[in-house]
Amino acid sequence: LVLYASQTGNAMDAAERVGREAERGGCPAVDVLSMDSFDPSCLPGERSVVFVVSTTGQGDPPDSMKGFWRYLLKKDLGARWLEGLRFAVFGLGDSGYQKYNLPAKKIDRRLLQLGAEIIIEIGLGDDQHPSGYEGALDPWLLSLWESLNKANPSLLPRITDIINPNLNYLGDSKIEVIYYSCNDAPPDSVVSDSKKLIERARLMSPALKFHSDGEPQYMLKMVTNQRLTKEDYEKDVRHFELEDPSSAISYQVGDALEILPSQNPSAVNAFIERCNLDPDSYITIRAKGGDEVSNGSLLNGSMGRIKLSTFVALTMDVASGSPRRYFFEIMSHFATAEHEKERLQYFASPEGRDDLYQYNQKESRTVLEVSYVLTGDFLYVFLAIQKISVCKLYHLYDNRPLSLEFFSWLNSEIWFCATFRYWRIFPRCTCLLNGWCN
Repeated sequence: LVLYASQTGNAMDAAERVGREAERGGCPAVDVLSMDSFDPSCLPGERSVVFVVSTTGQGDPPDSMKGFWRYLLKKDLGARWLEGLRFAVFGLGDSGYQKYNLPAKKIDRRLLQLGAEIIIEIGLGDDQHPSGYEGALDPWLLSLWESLNKANPSLLPRITDIINPNLNYLGDSKIEVIYYSCNDAPPDSVVSDSKKLIERARLMSPALKFHSDGEPQYMLKMVTNQRLTKEDYEKDVRHFELEDPSSAISYQVGDALEILPSQNPSAVNAFIERCNLDPDSYITIRAKGGDEVSNGSLLNGSMGRIKLSTFVALTMDVASGSPRRYFFEIMSHFATAEHEKERLQYFASPEGRDDLYQYNQKESRTVLEVSYVLTGDFLYVFLAIQKISVCKLYHLYDNRPLSLEFFSWLNSEIWFCATFRYWRIFPRCTCLLNGWCN
């Protein structure tokens, strides 16, 4: 069992890698779940668990870990509650902060207090490392597999496939993508209403359930969008007014308004057209052969027909987040040009890890940028979707809500100010990034 707590998707990506390598090594049963998708009372029934925990804020745990952590702190859990459980913890953090990897260190100590047995010492991924957190993850995983194999050789009968991976091998497809052209789309291919789309987008967040089930959600109408600074001023500061016709909003002093962000439609369409597909077409994605898909995925059986541009906008960060290392590994299986295939395989290998981190994350290259660097027909990007769960291929759309302080005259109105900024990471960076804050 692999349990992760992720805020922006890094811990989820690392956890998925743990699961993939375990499957590659022949582990008979591997489950990768977000902590908020697992009942902590069932923990004593597990034999071996790997925890992957990120850090947010000033040493705070991710939202998806909070409920799990509260349960572990219950006073009625004795010192032998987890007797028989073996565990390992890997943390993701930044040594530039005082409370470096604190959530991972806390859960490591607490599991020991509850009687669990450690498999290997805690691993600490550091964003300050030249290769990012993967600089610590690579050797930590090798130690993990060797320790597990030493204790129980039958657990990983193909451990050599982990230590010496074959980058030419790609596992079986878990999902099926059905593509409808604009002319072939059935008459009932109607996109869900806005509220349903937002609910679906929230379910794709790494923190699936951190909000209580009864948390209010509102569809608000924007009635004012006024620029407060001069047109020639470098900062674009705006005053917004939102209106709720139902007057159902209730709040207290200190509450914050969270707004779900969206992607630039032109970037979404550019990516789809780079794949030689039509943004106005429809797709259906479903699990293959009745297989169950992880609760951390957007799929639950079949998700029904959805417009391709809507699907990409809600699930793939194509124009701001950098693609994961696994992106390059998967792309290598579908690249048609031999030199591109070799380069992609190099980036996916331990030897190319540092170069990939410099080329990709450090320079903040986006999926869209990488798609234009690769030559030939980029349709193989979309073909790769059919081989793995879509949200594992790309940088999962980081749809964390933007928290805003606000002012309100009446329950039906929300006022706030925000600053919009545009920048490039480097002067030669082709992608113009943008963001906003209040």
